[in-house]
Amino acid sequence: MKFTFCYALLFISTLLFQLPAQEAKIPDCMLSYRFGPEQYVVVVEKSSQNLLVYSNYKDEPVDRFKVTSGKKNGRKLEEGDLRTPEGIYFFKRILTGDELPKYDDYGEKAFTLNYPNPIDVKENRNGSGIWLHGAFAEDKTDSPNNSRGCVVMKNRDLVNVSKYIFLDKTPICIYETIRYDTVANIVARRNRMIERLRQWKSNWEDKNIDGYINFYHSDFSYNNMSLADFKDFKNTLNQRYKFIHVALSDINIYGFNTYHVVTFNQLYISDANHFYARKVQYWSGNDDNALILDEDSQALPQPQKFELSKGNFVTIDHFRRSQLEQIKNSSYQFTPHSVYLANVSIIADKVKLFVGNRDNSRGLKVIPVLRFENESDSGTEYRSLSGITLQNGMPQDNSKGVPLKSGETILQLEKEPGQKLKSLTLFMIGNDNRFEQIITYFVNKTG
Repeated sequence: MKFTFCYALLFISTLLFQLPAQEAKIPDCMLSYRFGPEQYVVVVEKSSQNLLVYSNYKDEPVDRFKVTSGKKNGRKLEEGDLRTPEGIYFFKRILTGDELPKYDDYGEKAFTLNYPNPIDVKENRNGSGIWLHGAFAEDKTDSPNNSRGCVVMKNRDLVNVSKYIFLDKTPICIYETIRYDTVANIVARRNRMIERLRQWKSNWEDKNIDGYINFYHSDFSYNNMSLADFKDFKNTLNQRYKFIHVALSDINIYGFNTYHVVTFNQLYISDANHFYARKVQYWSGNDDNALILDEDSQALPQPQKFELSKGNFVTIDHFRRSQLEQIKNSSYQFTPHSVYLANVSIIADKVKLFVGNRDNSRGLKVIPVLRFENESDSGTEYRSLSGITLQNGMPQDNSKGVPLKSGETILQLEKEPGQKLKSLTLFMIGNDNRFEQIITYFVNKTG
């Protein structure tokens, strides 16, 4: 009898050992699973009234808490509907003390969320004041659906959650019921989005304006510019710069239904300038055909070096000189050859430009734009002729260009005391008021 019992145990153990291991599943918003630096993702499930904290390097939550959400079920649609939104959001500010309203129990502090995000706006959802906050009342989370739309937890729990939250970086994914997916599917979805991002970057660097713009949604706007205006703006910049290089790092990707949020650090280098910023993009659509609906950036401290290739760090100045040397050795030429800057004269607050034109048969007009640096605060300012409006150094009305005469045309502009001329750009405009040529001249730092 004893032998039979042991044999049965051995048989059962063998069967259990042979069962295939169950594949791990994680919330489907976590497309950065085992990708990039370790970070935390806050996940809220309204149906169970749970808040889970995940590391992007672990299958299971590292922490979990009880919460309560909006009094009405469903996705938030409008102001005052007592519903909690669903989607991907970021923590923007911390409110404490007198910053918190006194007409309700907000506990010791609150984290504000960026609701409505660009996807909500596109889909006509509105409202405001959606926060993750605490509560002094110990029984606040005992009742489900007990808030006006915020996600609410006990004060002591909020203290514990706070250690996982970094403003503008940590996402909160809010579901009605969490959708889980396999690691294999998560990785495949992420790789498709990475490829979209790589192609977008490649077209930008190659100055392939049509390919670049094809990654943007028809509803995209930038500084009140329509997509068509944005395309013209970018095309003009492409003509102004001899080269463009874009380096992306610290990439994170999140997905929700049919949209994605991609964040990364972006170093932009051209022959004229460079910028370093944290960028957030909202891509609308599935992995294979997602388009950029919105993008925003926040300036970061300028680096002295960057990683050109794995383990190969170079200074920005060295990289720029290298790129310009390659261009110099590759028969790079400007046209038309008939227009040139003959001389620049700066006396007190006046700048005179002598623009030469060997052949006026083409009927070109010109708009000069001067870039100054203020010695007092190192700020940059663009100036042009009187009556010409500029936006980001670009003329906004090409019809106001000055006709170029045969020989030399003298153009006079004004400057403020203490301003140093750093560069000047001649925008040549044809009879149809479209840019035909853009030539930028750079002024030596000691000149």
